[in-house]
Amino acid sequence: MQYNNYYFFFFRPLNTDTIHGELVAESTRSLSRRWVYTFYSVFFNPRIGFLILAGGPIVLFALSLHGATIVTQSVVTTGALVIVSVGLLYGLKKEWDTAATVETYDVPTVRTDAQYVTAVMGGAIVTLIVTIELPVSSIVAASLVALFGALIIPKFALAIYCGAFVGMTSPLLFTTYTQALLAGFLAGGVFVLCRPVFDGVGGKLGTTAFVAATAVVAVTVAEFHSDPLPSLTTQFLIYLYAVSGAVVTFMLSVRFDRGPVVASATVGAISGILLPVIYPTDGSLLAAVVFCASFVGMVSADRLADEFRVAVAGAVAGLIFIYTTPYVGGSGGKLGTIAFGACLTVWGGEALIQRLKTLHK
Repeated sequence: MQYNNYYFFFFRPLNTDTIHGELVAESTRSLSRRWVYTFYSVFFNPRIGFLILAGGPIVLFALSLHGATIVTQSVVTTGALVIVSVGLLYGLKKEWDTAATVETYDVPTVRTDAQYVTAVMGGAIVTLIVTIELPVSSIVAASLVALFGALIIPKFALAIYCGAFVGMTSPLLFTTYTQALLAGFLAGGVFVLCRPVFDGVGGKLGTTAFVAATAVVAVTVAEFHSDPLPSLTTQFLIYLYAVSGAVVTFMLSVRFDRGPVVASATVGAISGILLPVIYPTDGSLLAAVVFCASFVGMVSADRLADEFRVAVAGAVAGLIFIYTTPYVGGSGGKLGTIAFGACLTVWGGEALIQRLKTLHK
C-alpha cells in the first residue's frame, strides 16, 4: 500500500450495497481507514520530515559559529566552521532534492507504527530510570538499553536507541517521568514520519530525539546547561577520540557486520566506563565525545564509503562538539545532532567538490 492518491480515496463516494432491499453504506471501520490513509497522505510527506530534522544541525552549526566568532574570536576556527557549514548546506540541498523525488513509499500498518512509537517511548523512560536510579552515567545507560534492545527485539533496535537518546536528557531538565514519556511520544512520531529521508546518515536517531527533547524542555521553566569551552589540551584529546570513535564504530558496523546499533552502543558503553577512570578530570567529557563520534560511525557505506571519509566526519564532529559546549547542554540527542551534521557535511562537501570539478571541465 502506498501514500499516493489517498486524499482522493477519502473523498470518493461510499460504496453501497443492497441487502434485503436496504441500502447499506460501508462500515465505520472502512470509513476510519479512509481517515487514516488521508492523514498519511497529507502529513507523511518526505519534505515535512526533511524540514523537521534539518533544523537541528543548522542550529548547532550556527551556535558553533557564534562561539568561535564572539567567544574566542578565532579567525582560523571561524574559517573552518564556515567551510564545514557550506558542506552541510550543500548536503541538505542534495537531500532536499532527493526528498522531492519521493512521491510514494510503502505504508506500514498503523499497528506497526504504534509499535515503533511505543519502542521509542520505552527506550526513553527506561534510560532515564536507569540513569537516575543506578550509579551509571547516561551514556552507559543508553548504551546498555540499546544493546539489550538489539539482542532481545532487534526489529525495534533503532527505535529503542532513538528513545534512549531522549532518555539521556538531564534529570534537571526532565524533572518528571511524564516529560520523558511525552518527549518519547513526540520522538516516536518524528521517527515514523522521517522514515524516507536521510536514510543511512549517522546521527539521524539522535537528531530525532533532539527535536523532541528540546520541544518539551522549551515549554518548561528549565534552562539548558552551559559549560565553558575546553582547554587546548582537552581539545586535542577531543579531536583524537572523535576520529578514533567514529572509525572504530564504522569498522565494527560495516567491516565486521555487527550493525550500527550494536557497534555504537558497544563503543559507547566501553568509553563511558573506562574514560572517566583514565581521565579523572575530563573523562566524562571525552566519553561524551566518543559516544558522539560513534553516531558518525553508524553512517552507511552508501553515504561515506570508507574509513578516511568517516575520520574526516569524526574531526568535524569534534570541532562542532567543542564550540557548542556552551549551548543546549543537557538535551538528549545533542550528540547525535552533531554527528548528523558532520556526516552531511562530508557527504555534501564531497558532492560539492565533484560538482565544481564537473563545471570546470
